[in-house]
Amino acid sequence: MMQFERCFIMLCSDLTEEECLRRKLFGDKARGFQYINEIRSGDIGFLLNINKDELIGVFRACSEARLHIEPDAWDGSFAAQVRVELLGDLQRIKDAAFIIKQIGVGMTILKSGAPAPQFPVHEREIGEKILAFFREPIK
Repeated sequence: MMQFERCFIMLCSDLTEEECLRRKLFGDKARGFQYINEIRSGDIGFLLNINKDELIGVFRACSEARLHIEPDAWDGSFAAQVRVELLGDLQRIKDAAFIIKQIGVGMTILKSGAPAPQFPVHEREIGEKILAFFREPIK
């Protein structure tokens, strides 16, 4: 069984997904740092593409969340950042918003109209429930 304390779900769009995956970096607006500053190395993470309603994973944080790990990432738009590594093969889960809501994560509607988690960081129990939707092997 994987060892982790928390899980995190961070957002991307069709425009930012490739850069998140290429840089192995997830980001949020600087004001979002207050919500991701709990992320520690070893926590597991997922990327929610809000355009495709796909949950992408499974990732592990390689750093604590910090401001400006890579200042030029996303043209400087997302300063609150966490470095990640992919565990196993990249996997995509469809109908992500429905699944996330069903497992007990509070949701909100973004200005774009897309559903997203109210908060990015969650307890281990939520992470275990999300992991159940991903196939093995996960390192």
